[in-house]
Amino acid sequence: MGLRGVARTAVMRAVIGDAAWHPAHIVTAHIDHRIGVACTPSMKAGFHSPSGAAMVRRNSSPHPRPTATIRTGNALPDIFDEVEEDLRAERARSFGRRFAGLFAAALVLVLVGTGAYVWWSQKTQIRAEAVAQTFLDASKQADKAALPLGGLDKSLADQAAASFQSIATNAPPGYAVLARLRLAALQWQLGREPAAIATWQSVANDTGAPKLLRDLATLVSAQHQVDSANPVILKQTVEALTAQDNPWRPMAEQVIALIDLRMGKTHDAEMLMTRLTTDPMAPEGIRQMVADLLSALPPAPAPDTAPAAAKPPAPPTPASAKPASHG
Repeated sequence: MGLRGVARTAVMRAVIGDAAWHPAHIVTAHIDHRIGVACTPSMKAGFHSPSGAAMVRRNSSPHPRPTATIRTGNALPDIFDEVEEDLRAERARSFGRRFAGLFAAALVLVLVGTGAYVWWSQKTQIRAEAVAQTFLDASKQADKAALPLGGLDKSLADQAAASFQSIATNAPPGYAVLARLRLAALQWQLGREPAAIATWQSVANDTGAPKLLRDLATLVSAQHQVDSANPVILKQTVEALTAQDNPWRPMAEQVIALIDLRMGKTHDAEMLMTRLTTDPMAPEGIRQMVADLLSALPPAPAPDTAPAAAKPPAPPTPASAKPASHG
């Protein structure tokens, strides 16, 4: 038995004393109670060895033997440190055995989730780039279809319309709304007025589209129906865009002025257009257009406020005129 074993034996003697013989498991429990720490498996195994049994056997003498005091320097603190280290190691092993599966499962979930997020992000980015390129190509094709002096290359326009139709059907919501607006414009240029109006109305009624684009679709649809749609219903529809915080308000008021002119309300139209010419929120093009329209209107007749002059009574006419007779 080395120095550490001698020190351990001295500790046990000091704790147990020369009490009656106890089984090894009672001794360990007694040590647990006296020193406040649990015996390590190696210490418990030592109690079953011949040296450990000799330590706890009953003293044959009726008088207790004096307890030997062994001076071992720093051996006693080292033993307690060793016990604490063994306890910490045992608890760590027990904790690891209990939660190792959970930690492994959590690690797998984190790795799988991270990989899935990276994959989905890359896939979404690739798809968005492809849709953006398709939209750009279709827009360039539509621009090429517009010929000078208002002409239109119908072949290129049809191809661009087909591309916009595909984007509107398969693309994410943002590009789908923009594609429907471009598609409606091409349909109108190709002479497909009912289809164009239906496309604009589909955007205006799409609650999933941004409000700015829904209002734009309503405005453009009304601009193309000023001369054909029911003026009362059309005016009610456009008046919903005349709130002060609506960016389309000046254009909507211009449409309302045109509807008033169609309905014969010239005075109301002139007042509205006059206000638009000085509206700082109205674009320069709208102010110039309204000013030109005002200058083209015939002057309104001045209201006649003077009372009508009384006409002199007509001279009485003879009931019958007799010719003069000559005898």
